[in-house]
Amino acid sequence: MRNYRVILYTSMIVLCFICGVLCYQLFEMAQIEQVITIFDQRLLSQEKPSWIWSVVPFLVSISVVLFFSTHQYLAKVALIFIALKMTFFGLSSVFLLVQHDSVQLYAFWWFPFQFLSGVLLIMLYEVMNKQQTTRTLKRTMPTKKVLLLLMMFVLLGILENFVITYLFI
Repeated sequence: MRNYRVILYTSMIVLCFICGVLCYQLFEMAQIEQVITIFDQRLLSQEKPSWIWSVVPFLVSISVVLFFSTHQYLAKVALIFIALKMTFFGLSSVFLLVQHDSVQLYAFWWFPFQFLSGVLLIMLYEVMNKQQTTRTLKRTMPTKKVLLLLMMFVLLGILENFVITYLFI
């Protein structure tokens, strides 16, 4: 059963990334910039982004996934949100490579941190979704696992800001 889920989530990441690349080819630049403004404004400027705009996308993503995955009937909305985030990952990757013409930014900042953020969101969804499949009387919040994942998000955010500091000199 675990191998099935790994294949399922890996396929979701790959297909959503490819769909994001296709969206870049199909949309006009004004539409792409609108989408980037909504999801992550850091890509639109050439200078170092402020730390607040580095934290906001993480907090919004975590809170949306936690909110929807804890709800019994809306848990799949969290998975759809993660799929949208991975599609944005593909779209923004092509935008960064084409518009900023910087493989260094993409290789050291955008790709690893967005990919790890997506994987951590999937892990958070999976931990919270396992809670929903148990019987109602035995349902408890998996606090240790959730706290561990939240600590990993904090570490990822700190590391991302550290990398941003040195890449935008």
